Amino acid sequence: MEERLALAGLSLENVVQMNCLFKNIWDIPVMEKVIKRRFNGKYPVRKSIQTEFADPGNLLFQVDAIACE
Repeated sequence: MEERLALAGLSLENVVQMNCLFKNIWDIPVMEKVIKRRFNGKYPVRKSIQTEFADPGNLLFQVDAIACE
């Protein structure tokens, strides 16, 4: 995500919302640890949803984000 944001001249500090899709919703604590480490106290709002993915064998987590200047 950082690389994609950088292409638009943005960083993680610009992320205001994240939509997180989990194969197993009980993996949320893992995501929370990553968010605490990467977002340095400036946390975006999050929506977390459990879903079956198109490729159930490999994809465990997917995120899309909204960032603004």
